[in-house]
Amino acid sequence: MLSRRELIGKAAVGAGVAALTLGSGRTAVASTGGSLPAPGTLPSPPSPPGKPEAQDVAEVAAPAAAPAIPPPWALVSPLAAGAAVAHGWRLTELGPVQDGSCVATLQNERGRSRRIHLCRNDARPQGLVYTCRVDLVVMNEGHGDLPTEERLAQAVAAVAHAVAANERRAPEHLFTALLPHAERVRRFASAQGVYADGKLR
Repeated sequence: MLSRRELIGKAAVGAGVAALTLGSGRTAVASTGGSLPAPGTLPSPPSPPGKPEAQDVAEVAAPAAAPAIPPPWALVSPLAAGAAVAHGWRLTELGPVQDGSCVATLQNERGRSRRIHLCRNDARPQGLVYTCRVDLVVMNEGHGDLPTEERLAQAVAAVAHAVAANERRAPEHLFTALLPHAERVRRFASAQGVYADGKLR
């Protein structure tokens, strides 16, 4: 049985060889007008059709995530950072619009915090309170099953009243960047209900 070295060497002798098959299904192409591989060397296998070269991988990578929109304070005006909302709860933070929601953080007098995700109301709201365009979802890791404390519910309702008063004047791109809560769960929760990268907390 011929060794691979001998096989390639014999192929170089035949001037009329069009192609010779090497192990593992790779094919080295030769023509009567071109040069054949030197004995003892193996030609580089051609890239499979449709498979990008290594240097092209970066060019076909997934596009970067859309940039975040700065915190839309105008949407909750006249509330501002530190403003009293209702029943001892204050609005301590309003995050940027990213990953399909904007997070408002409420904190009570005892220092307990709750994150409220402002999502798009797609006519099937799932939040505790909602307006014409915004669904306010309390994120307490209860997956919709835990009851909401009455005083917190009133505070969330106060935030919703501010949103309702301002949403008609808000820029359209703000609502385009928001996603319905159900869509965010579909994108960011695993089959086991684990939230990815804290995006649903």
